[in-house]
Amino acid sequence: MPNPVIVVGFDASLGARAALLAAIDLGNAVHLPIVAVHVEHMSATVATATLAGPGAGEAFVAEADFSEHCRLLCTEALEPTDLRWTFEIRDGNPADELMKAAEDHNAAFVVVGRQGHHILGGLLAGSVSQRLLHHARRPLLVIPAA
Repeated sequence: MPNPVIVVGFDASLGARAALLAAIDLGNAVHLPIVAVHVEHMSATVATATLAGPGAGEAFVAEADFSEHCRLLCTEALEPTDLRWTFEIRDGNPADELMKAAEDHNAAFVVVGRQGHHILGGLLAGSVSQRLLHHARRPLLVIPAA
């Protein structure tokens, strides 16, 4: 089993940014590395692309650009710290993928922002934090948007 980490969900929302800062504080306090996880909700992107018709490939480019934006924001926040950290992108339902990431990485804690979801993913998936509250098998911290 891998050494414990803190898994933090990140989608660039205000809630996710607050969650990342809380994860950094927690990581410093308990000396654990951070795994920042961004989930591309491909079903939302595919649905958008299907409805859009010709030129729908732009939806995939937009999601890739958004994922890179999330990576850059996490790098800006985490690089100045003394914490070890990684950033990963997963595809699927955000709550499911965060729970899988928590198991895969032996998360001591999962940290997410409240009501911090990407507009497309949020419309189709509902509240990630609410789903995690009911189904997560790891300790969960839900951080309100600043």
